[in-house]
Amino acid sequence: MKGLQRISGLSCGLIGVTDLERSMHFYCEGLGFRDAGTRVVDPELGVRRCRLESEGRFLVLETVPETNHSAWVGDDLQLGMRHIGMKVHDVELWAERARAAGARFTVEPKDAFGGVRIAFFQDPDGSLLEFVQGNVQYNKVCSEELVAREASLSVPVRPRVDHVAVSVGSLEASLRFYEGHLGFRVIGQLVRGDDPRGFVITYCQAGQCVLEMFSFSVPMRPNSWQPDLVAPGLLRLCLSASNIKEAERELVAAGAVRHRVPYGAGYAPVYSDPDGTPVELVEVGL
Repeated sequence: MKGLQRISGLSCGLIGVTDLERSMHFYCEGLGFRDAGTRVVDPELGVRRCRLESEGRFLVLETVPETNHSAWVGDDLQLGMRHIGMKVHDVELWAERARAAGARFTVEPKDAFGGVRIAFFQDPDGSLLEFVQGNVQYNKVCSEELVAREASLSVPVRPRVDHVAVSVGSLEASLRFYEGHLGFRVIGQLVRGDDPRGFVITYCQAGQCVLEMFSFSVPMRPNSWQPDLVAPGLLRLCLSASNIKEAERELVAAGAVRHRVPYGAGYAPVYSDPDGTPVELVEVGL
């Protein structure tokens, strides 16, 4: 099926933070991002959204109320957002910079399946982030063209947003939505034959960035996201759209569910994919 004409790919991941100044210091001083502009969403409530840039790609931070919990749960078998990954030229070097800025590491730098070197850590509000050094060596290649495109990218000087990972319940249903309707293209897969959970990672090119889909052969736990629950952590996927209104109609036609979520003093439309993972439409160029 032809991809949606108004959606050009995965723009970035949206991260909820409780203290914008603290998070700005973490991402800029520790991870090498630059402030690309902050805007006030609601002056009365003090809601702000900050756009961060590194190597031409972006993350967006949004202030949320202080709570006792994070939107992220450390369980790959729970449907929803897992982490945001960044390519680096030297995992150890950037891990030490992140650690000096206060990062708590959940996985220390190590060689990983797929021929890459990785490290996982959390930002001040518990969002899980990953450093990746090298290109994935897929054990099932689906597009030689996209593998070559990935290999042709320059080695980043600063961390470059590479992917957002999500856990999915039905790989077939997720591919029908993201590949069939949105036009994302499958690059390849890592099939973990030694994992009793039947773990497979499917990599989809989604504009500049990659959407990593974790799928398993064992039962999955429900997505914890709720439209009226605003919490710090990984909030939602941001999809670039050339025309928001038309893209909204096309997204619903593809099977996404429309929700009204608290946003400043009012509400904003957010959509959920087949697994209940929240998706926001943003203008191209965000």
